Amino acid sequence: MIEARLHMPKRVAEALAALACLAAGLAVLPAAAPASTIGTPLALDALDNGTPPQIAYDPTTGTTYVAWSAPGNQNSGNGIDLCVLPSGSSACESGSPVLLTDPVYPASSDYLNLAAVMVLPNGDAVVLGVGNTNPTVAWESAPGGGGFLTGDDGLQDSGQPISNVSLYYEPPDGGVPLSDSDVGLYDNDGEYFADAPFTGTAPNVSSSNADPGGQFPGHFVDSDGLALAAMSDPSNSADDIVVGVGQNESSLQQTPTGCTNYAATGYGATVGKVDGTSNATGTLNHEGLPAYQLLACSAATPVLAQDPQGTGGIGVFEQEGDGWEGASPAQYTLDYRPFVPSSSGGTFGSPVELENITGISLVGADSLDLSDDAGGGVYASWEDLQGLVMDYSPNGGSTWDGPVVIPGVGPYAAAQGDPEIVGVGGGTALLAYESNLGEGDQVFLQAISLLPSPVTPPAAPTPTTTTTTQAAGGTSGADISIPAGTVDETDTARLSGTNAATATGTMTYRLSSSSSCATSGDVFDQTTAVTDGVAAPATVSSTALPPGTYYWTASYSGDSANLASTSACGSEVLKVTPAATAPSSTTSNGTTITITISCAGPCTVSVTITVDPPAASAAGKSRKPKIVTIATGKLTLTKAGSRKLKLKLTGKEQSALKSLFKKDHGKVKATITLSTKTAHGTFKSTGTLLIKRT
Repeated sequence: MIEARLHMPKRVAEALAALACLAAGLAVLPAAAPASTIGTPLALDALDNGTPPQIAYDPTTGTTYVAWSAPGNQNSGNGIDLCVLPSGSSACESGSPVLLTDPVYPASSDYLNLAAVMVLPNGDAVVLGVGNTNPTVAWESAPGGGGFLTGDDGLQDSGQPISNVSLYYEPPDGGVPLSDSDVGLYDNDGEYFADAPFTGTAPNVSSSNADPGGQFPGHFVDSDGLALAAMSDPSNSADDIVVGVGQNESSLQQTPTGCTNYAATGYGATVGKVDGTSNATGTLNHEGLPAYQLLACSAATPVLAQDPQGTGGIGVFEQEGDGWEGASPAQYTLDYRPFVPSSSGGTFGSPVELENITGISLVGADSLDLSDDAGGGVYASWEDLQGLVMDYSPNGGSTWDGPVVIPGVGPYAAAQGDPEIVGVGGGTALLAYESNLGEGDQVFLQAISLLPSPVTPPAAPTPTTTTTTQAAGGTSGADISIPAGTVDETDTARLSGTNAATATGTMTYRLSSSSSCATSGDVFDQTTAVTDGVAAPATVSSTALPPGTYYWTASYSGDSANLASTSACGSEVLKVTPAATAPSSTTSNGTTITITISCAGPCTVSVTITVDPPAASAAGKSRKPKIVTIATGKLTLTKAGSRKLKLKLTGKEQSALKSLFKKDHGKVKATITLSTKTAHGTFKSTGTLLIKRT
């Protein structure tokens, strides 16, 4: 990250007068920003009060939050300056930034610095602070930021730490909203992850969360934006998916598998319930971030962004190219990859190139940042030899409008130091940075419209309907029956709706043994891609299902033009019948028993006929019932069909059957057990067989 500042001759008074004049009429968040407009910078603080800022935006109220560490001793903060700008305002609420402090941090032993500023899904705003030795503390306000301007400024838990995870080595990369009351914290120094609540008691992070290892032990990040993002699990809304990214640290010199040298990026994704007071199995505190796996070879400086509400997509923006391998001449590109979630976490898709920066950089770009807006827009920024550059995608990162160079600050074009962006919507972003016009650093805010021309806001997504068709064993339909041993059952989902023909996203198939389609009964799940309205089918693996009744459902993820939908539970029922069948009654002459066995395909069937008589009483005590075996036998069918099996009774079996006939007046109610061996496994079934004497 480059800290870019320009010290100019002493014409500061003229420069500030011109800036004040231009800013006086500036609406930081205009109702409709003109196309291709770079707004006038707005100074948020006094001279010599500028440090690297962070920015957050609430799309519901239009409130903007800009925070930075208040300058203190030896570049350590003595508090956090926070500017709350209501929608359409050109000045901080109450006329100036508010100073957030915490009595837990005495200035004599530690200094309070900004760790992160964010907006939760319910619109509450949160500021996180951290010290050199103390862990993370928090301030929170209801939507609009009023809680920061009264009383204790929204300080949580009387200033006590909300978690033992510290963001000292990872601001602003390691903080992310998880819910209306919890945030995720990631400490790059110790490889710790925590789900931290603002109230209640947060558990200490256990060793199961620490140092997950893998090919990226450093999880090193060299960008200006998030290394952590979160979203709701589309297959189970009660859980969240948390994604972390990083690059392999050069000092470790460990070459990831499949790469030519250490230069590579990696990611980890975990799924769990948001419950910051618990370390129980299935919670994010228990799951932690897993060992990072390979994202891309010959890549560096990954940065994440997520939908502001935490329900939509996640994307990663990074540098890729053979220049990171030491090639000459070197190639460097800036690429965006979408995240594709799944029930086990997810993966990143193929890269989309924003720009080839080979000719406008020395060794790649600096200060990468990424932001999403609430309407599916994505905003990227970086620094190269041109200065600060921004780009915009109106469709979730699929295509990009083209880079725009943002001029420097004021009449002397001072460079923007430590730039941070946040997407507002419709191609407009807000840019926060520090700069020096000649006599001291200040924090500035600037509105940037990246659209080449006015565009019509995207239409609201329309409802969809998901229906399914199953097939197995040469038959298909809503309700089908197949014999045990059948494999490769398939389910195909179809979308209908106004915009269904162009639908993208994913389709998650589930096969459950529960009649209510509860996930606890799942025996199979698979997520496939939806392209141009067509969902790829799901196929059960080659392992055959045991006899029973199963229920298919298919859930569509939705996209910017189509709402999510799920097929009705019970609309498709799959019954798996026993692999072999036998009659319910037969006759016997006392020496043989003949039955007919049927199989749906080649099989070998072992037959056992038993009787379990009631308990007999002896000496006043009950005896355990003794199972009596009447007959056993085996037959083989080389193809589907039926065959008679004559079971010859031994002398002992004849005597037992004769005794039972006498007791039961010439008939015996027996149990017949079939053990059927097929090409896909052995299946056991039982039934009742009534034997009559001839």
